[in-house]
Amino acid sequence: MKKVLFCILGIIILLMTFSCDRFKHHFDPIIIPFEHFLERFATHLEDGILFDDVASIMTYYSDAYLNDGMEKADMQSLYDSLAAASPDSISIEIDILSEFDYKVSYRIVTADVDTTIIDYAQAQRDSFLFIGNQVAPAVPQKVLVELILGILCTNCHYADEALKQLKQEYGDDFYYIEYHWNDQLDIGTIELMEYYNMEYLIPQSMFQGQVKITGGGEDTYNEYHNTIITFFDQEALAELKYFSYTMSDTLSGQVRIRKDDSIPLNDLYLKYALVEKVSSVLGHSGRPCEQVVIAKGMKFIGDEDFSDPISFKLGMPSTVPDDIVLYVWLQTLEDPYNADTCKIYNVIEEEILLEKVSI
Repeated sequence: MKKVLFCILGIIILLMTFSCDRFKHHFDPIIIPFEHFLERFATHLEDGILFDDVASIMTYYSDAYLNDGMEKADMQSLYDSLAAASPDSISIEIDILSEFDYKVSYRIVTADVDTTIIDYAQAQRDSFLFIGNQVAPAVPQKVLVELILGILCTNCHYADEALKQLKQEYGDDFYYIEYHWNDQLDIGTIELMEYYNMEYLIPQSMFQGQVKITGGGEDTYNEYHNTIITFFDQEALAELKYFSYTMSDTLSGQVRIRKDDSIPLNDLYLKYALVEKVSSVLGHSGRPCEQVVIAKGMKFIGDEDFSDPISFKLGMPSTVPDDIVLYVWLQTLEDPYNADTCKIYNVIEEEILLEKVSI
């Protein structure tokens, strides 16, 4: 009997020995419970807004955060605005809507703000991060028309008036700028005309970098209108946002660009034009010229890192009027010009304040 017991004990010892040598132990990282993550988030959210420490709040958001078009920078801007209001108190209410996909709602209440955000988190190695629902809404396609005209041109007012009327009708979905040729407001428009293979005639208009219309008359409005609406039906392949700038003798700007992968990087440029909204110079009709380009530039960006803001510089004219805006757009510029591919993907309009000195 003793021999049997010793044999069994020996077998057990051998099995234990071989099992320790043969198999490696693997321990999964311990995930902090979701409720604990939300509690810590609520504490940092409250303290970050009350004591102007938004950076601590943003550590809870993934760099790839996207929630119905809101990116991480958008959330930071929201919290910055709340902190800038210097509230005396703040109330945070957080509810778990779904434990399966870590869907939550968090309500922020201050004296002037009551907002509720529906959000999604994702498990990390040892915690969680908010990632949003990863849904980006359709980007609106904005249309830009580049009009070339002159002060002494008798038919240019047809094009000018048509664009003004279309701007009133379509608002922020449509922009136009005016380059003057062969007059006192000309800043080198011949370069643009030659690139677009334009005749030395005015008025001439280029729609979204692709459709050229020459001349002006009673039918100009209808012709322009019919051309513009064809671009509204197209899908926007790029979005420009978060523009900021500093200004001295040079306007130094930066803008974030979110673009579709189908946009080719070869010959991809950022273009920009500083525009005086109402000039002191009168046109042929006796009215002040409007939307006049007073400075322009462009930068090749095909080799840029689009996860970072794209920076650019624009030299300022010697005399800068008070009512200026900047138009910035993304465009393919092949050489020679190709109407099928040299398209404008999207455009923004930004007001420029002369007293602004820092980003």
